[in-house]
Amino acid sequence: MKLRNILFVLAMGLSLLASAQTYKLENSKVRFEIDSKGRLVSLKNLVADREYTKGGKGLWQIIYQEGSSLEEIITSEDVPVEVKKEGEKLIINYGGEFPVKVECTLDDDDIKFVPEIKNNSKDKILREFQFPNIQELILTKDSQYYTSATGGQAHDLRSYAMSGFTHYKWQDAKYVQKYILYPGVASLNCFLINEPNTALYFANYDTNFSKTLHMARLPNISKTGAKEYGLPALCMIKYPFLKSGESKKFPVYVVSPQMGDWHVAMKKYRKWAESTWYKKGPLAEDYRKSNGWQRVILRHQHGKILYKYSQLPDIYTAAEQADLKHLRLYGWWKEGMDSGNPQYSEDLEQGGDAELRKQIKAIQKRGGSVTLYFNGQLIDTSTEYYSKIGKDICVKRFEGFPDIETYPFGGNGTALRVFPYKTFAVACPYTKEWLERMKWMADRAISLGADGIYYDQMGHDVYPCCDKSHGHPVPFMDINKAKREMFQKVCEYVRSKKPDMPIGVEIVCEQISSLADYVHNSAWANRIVRMDKNGKPYMGFVPMYQYVYPEFSTCDLGFYDEQDIDKHLNNSLMRSWRSDVSVFRCRGTLHDTPNYKAYLKKINGLRERYRDLILNGKFRDTDLAECSSKKLPYYTYENGNKMAIVSTQAHLKKIDAEFVAKGYKYVEHSGLGNFKVEGEGDTVKTSIGERSVVVILFEKK
Repeated sequence: MKLRNILFVLAMGLSLLASAQTYKLENSKVRFEIDSKGRLVSLKNLVADREYTKGGKGLWQIIYQEGSSLEEIITSEDVPVEVKKEGEKLIINYGGEFPVKVECTLDDDDIKFVPEIKNNSKDKILREFQFPNIQELILTKDSQYYTSATGGQAHDLRSYAMSGFTHYKWQDAKYVQKYILYPGVASLNCFLINEPNTALYFANYDTNFSKTLHMARLPNISKTGAKEYGLPALCMIKYPFLKSGESKKFPVYVVSPQMGDWHVAMKKYRKWAESTWYKKGPLAEDYRKSNGWQRVILRHQHGKILYKYSQLPDIYTAAEQADLKHLRLYGWWKEGMDSGNPQYSEDLEQGGDAELRKQIKAIQKRGGSVTLYFNGQLIDTSTEYYSKIGKDICVKRFEGFPDIETYPFGGNGTALRVFPYKTFAVACPYTKEWLERMKWMADRAISLGADGIYYDQMGHDVYPCCDKSHGHPVPFMDINKAKREMFQKVCEYVRSKKPDMPIGVEIVCEQISSLADYVHNSAWANRIVRMDKNGKPYMGFVPMYQYVYPEFSTCDLGFYDEQDIDKHLNNSLMRSWRSDVSVFRCRGTLHDTPNYKAYLKKINGLRERYRDLILNGKFRDTDLAECSSKKLPYYTYENGNKMAIVSTQAHLKKIDAEFVAKGYKYVEHSGLGNFKVEGEGDTVKTSIGERSVVVILFEKK
């Protein structure tokens, strides 16, 4: 009996010893530590003494399909685990029906993970792999969650996750979760917890641009289901849809408890992109010279002609009076805006193609240029094109039906908005037919004498097509890679036909944006949410994308009238955004908004004077100069040996500040409103009044 007790105690001791054993990767900067069951013990920035997790949780979850049940779950805590260290590498082998192997290495302050998964089940489907699932995150009062949505946004992580509360559709009694999908809403395949001097950086370096969900979760710790949430979790989710016997090795994931804020993380992302897939050509000359454009709809979706071809010279005059020499025409075809695509039929009611071509030439003779609108992925289901071709080449959902969208636009009535009559299917970019149609659109624009072409919705996400007849895998989770490859061929075709033709797209997302001259992005970034702790306007906007890709070019959106127009245009200048003039939602012109026109002319005078820096230089955020005031927004730009600081404010009567640009010397300045600038050497003293903007030019010493 005593021997049995002794053996039992020894067994328990050995068991406790095994469970207490840990494995770690560590250097002078970072510690990553797991226990023998593969649970996270420590994720720590050793330099800052910053621990990011309470630990004790697994690193992944798998969602699988069994019979008619589509979302069964298994976690890394549910399966046997073997952990071993081989030199400078940790290898974690998880058993079970879906074995997972994760190789972990430490590179400076980057923890790199390469996971490989298999489906050894008899007849189940491995649908999702949620990894790295970093749980029990410890936040500080300064922690903010940075996502790359629409180019960059900052949020309070708990509030962000709580905004995903659904009341009914999701399992809110278990957790609430908020997510964005890459590519699509997420412009970069990364996110981070940002603090003043440190950051916890997550990234997946995937040159296939595979669908990746960026997930923030709050676990519900209440036993009764009440709203009582614990520490948050962050993870990335891939969708391999592995059948029995299939396997998948994922591209490298990075988790970095780094020194330095989000700027350091974005430099890492740029280094990866530049060393693998990213290459950006020069801007088309016509776009490089532009200050933006006036955007108008000629015929709207509800059939009304707002402007005739014969009125184009007068529309151009409105733009020209504000030093805009570019028109962007929507609804120039017979069916009207958001209708009839991709047919873009000749509008005989207005004199047909001959009249449109004539008026475009008239504008060009005055030194202007014209861009024509096309949609890069939507097919009007009422068209002959859809009935003959589109129904076969459109994206199909899991159930086999076309992926459908509606865009209801009304006139004076309500029926068209309440009961939309226009339905669109989304073209599958893998199909040869859609590539040829995109080329046809370019031919159509060129034949009409257009200077530029704009493909709407190109940066939007695409549903993972499930039509086997297209020849791609089903479901097609790499559809955005196919979209990039298709659009790259389109751009090459356009430039082979007309090398100087500017190409524009909608929605910033790296795999598409990198191919175009410019991107039509979201308007949300101009909305002030609150004042930050320094008394500076906080918009929730972080120029993450622009910092990764400083040669990126975009425009301001959402200015539809004259309200606060001086403040908005000053802000656009500071951010290097060209003007998208869309008066009354593209139903009016600058003739209707004389104050807008007058102030835009002043802003365009500054753009013209400092074009090579502000519009066509490289964005450097605040890197190239330090400012003594925390209340003053500013950005810096460089081109060759020149550098510019652009600053504006509209929240105080005036702000006095000193800029120091080490390695540079002051040259000149200009601006609008009430301001003073005194410069000597690398230092400039300035006073900037409310709703004023200054541009300060420096040269390298």
